[in-house]
Amino acid sequence: MVFHLSLCEIQGIHEAVSGNLLDAHNLSLLNPYMPNLSASWLFQRAMSAKKGTNVPPDFINELLYINFQSMQRLGDPVLRPFLQDVIQFGPLVNTLGLVMLTKPLIIPSIFQQVGIPVLLDWSGHFVMLGYYTFLSTFIDPVIRPLINAFPANMKYKWKRQLEAWKYGAGLDYKLSHSLKSERETRKVTGRETWTESNRVS
Repeated sequence: MVFHLSLCEIQGIHEAVSGNLLDAHNLSLLNPYMPNLSASWLFQRAMSAKKGTNVPPDFINELLYINFQSMQRLGDPVLRPFLQDVIQFGPLVNTLGLVMLTKPLIIPSIFQQVGIPVLLDWSGHFVMLGYYTFLSTFIDPVIRPLINAFPANMKYKWKRQLEAWKYGAGLDYKLSHSLKSERETRKVTGRETWTESNRVS
């Protein structure tokens, strides 16, 4: 949340103050709906102990193992965002699909653990995650070049909307940046191998 604040809201707050856009509606645009954050709570719900369920005692451990095994098989583009608490539509679809294909017998236990109403509610956030991903990927590039020609109020609103699509879809995370940061961290801490050091140099 602090990361999101530093990248998204600080600039928005500055533009709201400098443009005198301090009414309730414009300020509400600084804290938009984020489907990726709303979708992430299902994992917490599935991993928590719940009274009155008949799931096996090792269900949570098995679910963790299956999820991480599937993500590891799918590679860094799926595993790394999840490890940094970033939920993205593509990696989520791939992970859920692989789990259903390789371990279909765990699905009834998931339904029993979280409950049908919760899954239905989560499905709405899942659909919105895909919708925001589409909007940020295909509509953002069309609108962004035109923003500077908009009136100040409309410019402010569209900038907040584009940010909501991007951050709400988890598309602020870039795998290449993550790998670069990891290499730099290894260099600083002296944990980079001789081979990798020579390859980078």
